Amino acid sequence: MSVYVSKNGKVSLAVGDQPKDALLFAPSKKSSAQLVKEDLSAWKLSNSIIQERFAKATKR
Repeated sequence: MSVYVSKNGKVSLAVGDQPKDALLFAPSKKSSAQLVKEDLSAWKLSNSIIQERFAKATKR
């Protein structure tokens, strides 16, 4: 897996030691469709938990 570095607004392949202020990142092995699907699933779960807890809190 390749690791990339962003220094001074330029992105390049990270080779050797990098300065502390450099931003290191690696591309995901997942497709963008998979990432969107996972994000949507997580949002739906969070939303249902919030709605359930709100219903319990307002039930009298």
